[in-house]
Amino acid sequence: MSRTRAASPMSPMSPMSPMSSMSSRRPAPDVSLPGTGVRRGFTLIELLISMVLGVVILAASANFATATLRSSRANDLRDGLNRDARFVGMSISRDVQDGGISIESSQGFGSIATRGDTVAALSTPYIPNEAEMYSMVVPVDTASLLPLGMGNCGVNCIDVTDPNVVPFQLRPGDVAMLQVQNVQRLIVLSAVTTPVAGRRRLVFSNADSLFVWPAGLSGGLRLTRFGVGVQRMNVTAWFRNGSDSTLRRSEIFLADGSLRDGVAARGVEAFTTRLQFTNGVERTQANGVDADTTNDYNRIVSVRVRARMRVERLDRSVNGGAPLFRQYEWRITPRNLIFERNRVL
Repeated sequence: MSRTRAASPMSPMSPMSPMSSMSSRRPAPDVSLPGTGVRRGFTLIELLISMVLGVVILAASANFATATLRSSRANDLRDGLNRDARFVGMSISRDVQDGGISIESSQGFGSIATRGDTVAALSTPYIPNEAEMYSMVVPVDTASLLPLGMGNCGVNCIDVTDPNVVPFQLRPGDVAMLQVQNVQRLIVLSAVTTPVAGRRRLVFSNADSLFVWPAGLSGGLRLTRFGVGVQRMNVTAWFRNGSDSTLRRSEIFLADGSLRDGVAARGVEAFTTRLQFTNGVERTQANGVDADTTNDYNRIVSVRVRARMRVERLDRSVNGGAPLFRQYEWRITPRNLIFERNRVL
């Protein structure tokens, strides 16, 4: 039998040997000491440098974000102003282009008119065909001219025939053309009666002008027994209200003759209109009764509109916080006037 040799009490591998005991009690290396090869923190200098760099980067980022936001607000305000101007220009052009539909301009009366800060266009509506012309009922007297300032049924009152072929097209609040031989005037109807014996009574306001056109029986106009008719009209006007610097558009009147308008643009500091005529003359308005024949209504070629508009609100990012203004200009040549002139020529 083999014998196993007992381990010596002092064997190096013995658990109780002094070397083993010393190894188990040896302290872990101090990593905070130099030369250990391991670092678990930053020095105060490193922390200070990191903080300074962070503050610099943060400040630069904040300045960039602020500048971007300021530039974006400024662009929004400028773009908003340009959008408003484009809307105004397109809308005025559309309305003025309608001027002259089924209306032949004469020397003293035309479908386009301006005066200072107002431009207006007149056209004949189609409902669905061209609006009916209603003839005045011939008075029973034999006088060729009716009394001054009188209709055939009283002051500001005209009886017209109602053929009853199509529904009657005149209503209270409508603008109508009063045709007296070769003279045109505008009237605003305040009352329209029901038909009696094939006629209707039209009562109109006593205003002597409508926008820039003569109205009613003003200026000594006298009705004739024949050749008097009334026809519904469309009239659209643009004008500036100086009290609140708004540009307004109107195409509706109330039965009492008062105007109902709406705000088309705000911040309009100036709004001027001028007419251009065939020979290159430009005037603030047409006049067919003066000695100057170059500014008659039948010589109108185009309309020039200028507007000075400001941004919607103030902002320090735009013009240093002061109001920003821009000038706009539009030139409109109504195709109906060109067609009419070419037809006459």
